[in-house]
Order: sequence, then C-alpha cells, then structure tokens
Amino acid sequence: MEATDPAALDIIRHAMVVRLATLSRNGRPSVTPIYFVVQEGHIWIGTVEWTLAVRTVRADPRASLLFNRERDPQARQIVRLTGTAVVRTDLPSLRIYNRKVALKYMLAPGGLWSYLTHLHKLKLLHHYHIQDDDKGDPCIIDVTPERIELLTMP
Repeated sequence: MEATDPAALDIIRHAMVVRLATLSRNGRPSVTPIYFVVQEGHIWIGTVEWTLAVRTVRADPRASLLFNRERDPQARQIVRLTGTAVVRTDLPSLRIYNRKVALKYMLAPGGLWSYLTHLHKLKLLHHYHIQDDDKGDPCIIDVTPERIELLTMP
C-alpha cells in the first residue's frame, strides 16, 4: 500500500473498523462495517462465503473502503481507499488473518480487558458465530489498493 500522506496511513493504522462498499450485479451499492487487518500492503477482511459482501465482490471486484478514527468523535478526516478485491479461501491466508486479528483486537492494549469485562456475553457470541456456519466456509476479502485519498468531512 502506497500513500503519499502519512496522515492517511496513520488513520488506517489506528482504525478498528472499515466500511466496505461494493456493488451488486445490478449496480446496487452495499456498505458493510467490519473488522480488518493490513497484510503486506493489502487490506484483508475476514468473513464467510455466503455473506452479501463476498457475493458482491465475486460479482464485481471493485471496492471502496472508508477508514476513520472511531475513538475520536472530533476527528474530521477520513480515508477513502479504492481498489480491486478478490476472495481468498486458502488455509495459510486464513491462519495469517486469524493471528493478526487476535493481535489487533484481543491482545492489543484494551483488547484483553474488553474481552474479560464481556465474559458474560460469550454465550451470545458463540450463537452469533454458529450462524456463520450456515453461511459457508471462512474466507478473506483481499483488497489491493489502487488509490488512497485523505478527505475532510464538512
């Protein structure tokens, strides 16, 4: 991933959720907020095969991603990344993704504390992930950046 503006890379580095925008075969837009990691300059988004995001990427590989500083409500800058997406299902990539997600969301400062304070919700989380089993096998939406823009909200 190449960006000339260090502020754009900083926003991507600190963002916890990305908004993935894709188009269906009919040209209808879909926006999905979801976890992500950066892998060798690509944006990797974990999901399962029968989600709308995966189906739209397979229909049209163009993707736009929006990043912002969720933890700073006063921040007015966002990053729009546009690129081409493919769906990956290979086991080595899934292992890399799972390890990076664990490091970013669970083992990072605050992540373990958040996990421990929400132990009472583990049963609900388990039921949520069981639903994914009905939607197919795990996969990664791999977005290759083509353009990165730093934008200011009005």
